[in-house]
Amino acid sequence: MKRWEYKVITCERSIGLFSRYEWDKDIEEMLPKLGEEGWELVNVIAESSAYGENNAGSTTEEKWIFKREK
Repeated sequence: MKRWEYKVITCERSIGLFSRYEWDKDIEEMLPKLGEEGWELVNVIAESSAYGENNAGSTTEEKWIFKREK
């Protein structure tokens, strides 16, 4: 039977009047290394802001879920 291990990378960005709406991690830069280590992306879960008329529904956090065989 196959056994898996999992890795979750959380990316966040601030939303507000003076923010630049940039993510705190460059996931594209991280992907080649993760692939070399055997990690496979299986899901991305986006969470949306619920505050302020201008920001409601803006994605403020993503969880990138990877797996690899043990």
